[in-house]
Amino acid sequence: MFSKLLDLFRANKAAHRAIIVPFPALEDVASVSAPPPGEIVAFFTPNSFYEQEAARMAASAFRLGLSVATTAVSSAGSWVRNAALKPTFLLKERQAKRGRLLYVDVDAVFHRNPWPALASYDCDIAVYRENGRLISATILFNDTPAALRLLEAWKAECDRDPDIWDQVVLQRILDEDQAKAEPQFRVVALPASFCWIFDRIGNAKPDAIYVEQLQASRQAKVEKRFGFERSKLRRRRRRIADIERILSESDSRSASSASR
Repeated sequence: MFSKLLDLFRANKAAHRAIIVPFPALEDVASVSAPPPGEIVAFFTPNSFYEQEAARMAASAFRLGLSVATTAVSSAGSWVRNAALKPTFLLKERQAKRGRLLYVDVDAVFHRNPWPALASYDCDIAVYRENGRLISATILFNDTPAALRLLEAWKAECDRDPDIWDQVVLQRILDEDQAKAEPQFRVVALPASFCWIFDRIGNAKPDAIYVEQLQASRQAKVEKRFGFERSKLRRRRRRIADIERILSESDSRSASSASR
């Protein structure tokens, strides 16, 4: 019995190693050469480990020549309720900013500049779905009246019941709209490369990864078995250590070049 469990454990580790895509080193990334056609925005709860998530995201964008407008938003008291703040935050951003608006959950890093890949997205919203389930970790909102109406509807629904996961609410709104004879929202599907999870075996490797999600929920909802961290959380910690090492090396090399 123990031998079978050990074989299963080894097979699982091998499967995860096989799908890992290395975080690119500085020499493997290209800096942005033209002004971006929009802004990248994110929010975090202050006085929490999400501040470090925001700093890591900003560092990954900076070395590409991009910036992320990260905003501190007071905690609503729970992980789900904090997620329900997303449409409120995004509605304010959409009302205040012009051009495309790319929202990315703060527990993410950029592998490459996402804007060229998004240039052809003629829609109100572009969002990723995994096996039919909407994932609100990366969302593109174009500067359209319909996108604004969608955000207003999403906020209103989340305000009514903040204990329902924000992406469940957004999926319901979009599914109901798309089922109509004349939908009011133009929706385009984002590929997995914008919501890449490094250790998700079910995802096929894309040719290029733009945004990698680092799954802070694994840390926010810490569970242990027999006194040990769950394997998903251990893999997240190792992945973050690798990424932060590469980002630190990039910072050191950039500083050295600037001082010459």
